Amino acid sequence: MKIFKKTLLVLFLLVLVSSLLFSGCRRPQVEKVSYEGVELTYYKMFDDEEVIRPIIDDFVAKYPGLRINYRKFSDFDEYQNLILNEMAEGRGPDIFSMQNTWFKSNFRKITPMPEFLSPEDMTLPEVFADVFVDVAYRDLVRPDEYGVDQVYALPMTVDTLALYYNRAHFEDRIPVRGRPSTTWEGIKEDVLLLNRFDPDFGFLEVGGIAMGRSDNISRAVDILYLLFLQHGVEFYNENISEAIFARAQRGVTDYSATDALELFTGFADEAQRHYSWGTYLADPEARANEIEAFARGRVSMVIGYSFMYDEILNKIGVLRDQGASTIRADNIRIATIPQTFDPDVTGEKRVTYASYFAETVSRNSEYPDLAWEFLVDLTSKSNLEYYFDKLKKPTSRRDMILEQQRHPIYGVFASQIGFAESFPIINYYRYKDIFEEVIRLTNLNRETARANLIDAQDQITRMLPQVGVIEPPLEIEDED
Repeated sequence: MKIFKKTLLVLFLLVLVSSLLFSGCRRPQVEKVSYEGVELTYYKMFDDEEVIRPIIDDFVAKYPGLRINYRKFSDFDEYQNLILNEMAEGRGPDIFSMQNTWFKSNFRKITPMPEFLSPEDMTLPEVFADVFVDVAYRDLVRPDEYGVDQVYALPMTVDTLALYYNRAHFEDRIPVRGRPSTTWEGIKEDVLLLNRFDPDFGFLEVGGIAMGRSDNISRAVDILYLLFLQHGVEFYNENISEAIFARAQRGVTDYSATDALELFTGFADEAQRHYSWGTYLADPEARANEIEAFARGRVSMVIGYSFMYDEILNKIGVLRDQGASTIRADNIRIATIPQTFDPDVTGEKRVTYASYFAETVSRNSEYPDLAWEFLVDLTSKSNLEYYFDKLKKPTSRRDMILEQQRHPIYGVFASQIGFAESFPIINYYRYKDIFEEVIRLTNLNRETARANLIDAQDQITRMLPQVGVIEPPLEIEDED
């Protein structure tokens, strides 16, 4: 009987400890009082209310009278402008989601997570590091004005760039492997076997990989960011007051950013042996991009996030309705992103690029503690399992990675989370415009690659605060 009682005690303690790690951290007891008249407003990108509402309803059931109003947005530019301008007026949502690259320069717009949500023997950053993946810690945990680390957001998902490929092309043309190479040098060799040229006119009919241009590749700039990270480019100085990616840097080669840019644009350069992508395959004037080319079977590999799978399926459906020829859906395969080295023979750390939204609480909220309670509940394991089941967005939690890795389609994204990286982006659309122009000019003349990067570096430096990581003005100027 004593052994039985001891066993029960141990099991109870294990359940208690596990419930504290953001699946149900130490929280104040919910008083049996009315929350009539208390409302929280939640702004979020992309997710339909029918997906989020069951989680909201389960939470508000614990707080009689509480209401959480949910608003979905689809246009990120409109969304960001609305949030920042409303906050400048002292209004705005209590809870909102924002891109991971946003937090380093905007943390003062946020009420950080309150300490009462952590176990007694752990700090919030320690709990965060145990529960969520490393890239999320680097993006969302930072010191406040007193030098104390604070948690500024909780992620529901962490998405990464991976390599989509047409299995039929590889089985037909590279049957000894049947899948893409794991290195960029190997990809250069793959495209030589995958490319198909018109026998009469010599133009590219089927390309090996969609890389090198910014006018007909939907995530061209993100792919360039990925190559920057893989080449060890240091984007800013220590306090993010100066962009330094195009100059000589201690610890990396002088031309690391140039090497990354030339690797990217080389696939669209007809003078290069591994040329595999041009305007013929996806005409930007017709608003076609690499997703349509892939759906038509006109390119063998494309790079994208997890949601590209649905984009490809949707495009196949549209094209078939128009009577066009497409690839079979069961030939869509996904592989880990290629590296600059062979991951099977070296001990170097692999790198992919992470892009995701994280949920946070506005500094203007009248009920920040209650809002954070909701976010802790929202990112519990049970809720994120439900969320993945509905939307198939890759997890942010360590304790869900193994299960998601087994998924036949989305498992690659879970397997990449451990080596995902990102860096702060002060203004997503301005950076995008700058680097799209860098790519365009380099397409015209590869000799100008370094000069184009230096010009981009100067433009970004002029955008940065000159005294460390401070917020830019709340008012967003018109992009034009």
